[in-house]
Amino acid sequence: MKLIQNMSIKKKIGYLFSGCFLLFLIGAILILHNVYKKQLYEKMIQRGHYEDALIVNQMEMLSRNVESCCNNIIINLNISIGEGNEGLMGRISGFDIKTREKILRILGNNFLIFKDINEIRILSNNGEMYIKERNSDIHYMPECTELVEEFKNTRVDTLGMWYDPGTGNPSVYYLKVLNDVRDNTQAGYILLELREDVIYQSYQDQNTENLSQIFVFDEAGNLLSSSQRELIAELYQLEEKEERHIRAQEIYQELRKKREDQTSYYVQEISTSRGWTVVSVLDMKAGMQGLHSITRNIILAGFIVAILFFSGIMGLLRKILGPVVALASHMRETGNDLIRKIEEPRGQDEVGILISSFNQMVDTNDKLVQSAMQNEQERRKLELALLQMQIKPHFLYNTLDTAFCLNSMRMYQEANHVIKQLAGYYRLALNHGDEWISFFEELEVVEKYLDIQSVRYQELISYRISVDEELDGFLIPKMTLQPLVENAIYHGIKPSGRKGHILILGEYYQDEVAISVTDDGVGMTEELFEEVLSGKKGGADRESFGVKSVSERLRLYYKERGKMEFCPTVMGTSIVLSIDLRKSEED
Repeated sequence: MKLIQNMSIKKKIGYLFSGCFLLFLIGAILILHNVYKKQLYEKMIQRGHYEDALIVNQMEMLSRNVESCCNNIIINLNISIGEGNEGLMGRISGFDIKTREKILRILGNNFLIFKDINEIRILSNNGEMYIKERNSDIHYMPECTELVEEFKNTRVDTLGMWYDPGTGNPSVYYLKVLNDVRDNTQAGYILLELREDVIYQSYQDQNTENLSQIFVFDEAGNLLSSSQRELIAELYQLEEKEERHIRAQEIYQELRKKREDQTSYYVQEISTSRGWTVVSVLDMKAGMQGLHSITRNIILAGFIVAILFFSGIMGLLRKILGPVVALASHMRETGNDLIRKIEEPRGQDEVGILISSFNQMVDTNDKLVQSAMQNEQERRKLELALLQMQIKPHFLYNTLDTAFCLNSMRMYQEANHVIKQLAGYYRLALNHGDEWISFFEELEVVEKYLDIQSVRYQELISYRISVDEELDGFLIPKMTLQPLVENAIYHGIKPSGRKGHILILGEYYQDEVAISVTDDGVGMTEELFEEVLSGKKGGADRESFGVKSVSERLRLYYKERGKMEFCPTVMGTSIVLSIDLRKSEED
């Protein structure tokens, strides 16, 4: 009896009513799903192997046809125009009517026999070239010596090779040396153009279910064709051949990565005897759509059965949930009064856990109230310290002494300027008691402060302020930058005994504001900076206290989105304030 009393409500319901039923239902779904998934997976792989074999066979036939066409042209050229003392070398280089007609007849016959070829080019060693497209007349180009030199450097031989001319057309050329068979001397080269759409059609008909993506690469790694038509269009929009080659290699590496994801793709790579590589990417997720549909139907049927089953036990659930209802009523009554604890029951089921958690919540709430009061006290202390910083009696006295001295030296204009800057400084610093101030007004406070200090220490201080225009309208707690500038003067520049420079930068990028105060004085170590922030160094040191107060105020107003960092420099000190303007869900 005690065991049942301490058992959780979830277990009571699960053990008594639904355990066996849910176990049977889930087990049946998993078994049916895995069996059918395995069979479908094997069927898809088997089908993919069969289609890949057909595609590779088509690629073999296509490349063999192109090579046969090239050999046929070479033989006919030797038979038709290679006779006589001039031989093939001399006759092919002289563009006369008779030679033109013979070449035109030879090329026309080959266009009839080999329908995959779109263009034939005959290039002689001296740079003269005949060009014949399938449905156009023969053209003669006399100066193609650069192309001859390129082929020599690539070491083209009688075995032939695939060549990308870099013209931007979606096609590839089969390149082979044209030899004079009488003395086996090289007379030039034969180039046969094979359009990309011809390659595409040769394998597209074999991909019956269109589940595979096909990519065909040549021996040099260039992408010749792909079932992804937009990819081919993108590739041939690149003007330079090297750019297309680099893009083709990127595509190949992406396919290699897909091979590792065997759950989503099945990648097979097959090389032909003619130097081509056929890569097929079988989309396993698309092929498994039928499995997902069947699984959804099984789950839906099980869900309907479960609803019918659980509808019969609702009466019993009302009895089990009775204590929970009583607990809810107690919490509702407590909500309109002071929060008070509830007497904890003996059992440790969900009701007992809820009551214990409620009592813990009461204790936690008390602690939060105390913590909030403590934080409010710290806030008041910071506000008092800020007020003390704003008044700055020593700064007021020193500035008035400076004005008095200037007046005594009859430098009335300079004295008036100092007094006016002092009045403007306190007008902006006090800001009618408002805590927030625009960033440019804050900069104006700092500029007036630096202007006064520049008069006091004429030979010691110079400054520059550079701020992005995007910070116009950005609000910041007042007197945020002045303590950092004061620290730079009294701890950086003044102890150095030489003229120093202060640089204030304000930058806005990617929803973040970065404000830096940098001086080239004696410098501060990162350890000393950490001591200042932790409060170990300070006390009577008002400048150090000012730096610590800036850090505390950033934490108070911005929480984790505001921070102050020490940045190492070659000489001097640089302190950076970073404020993330992106709002969190709590803001």
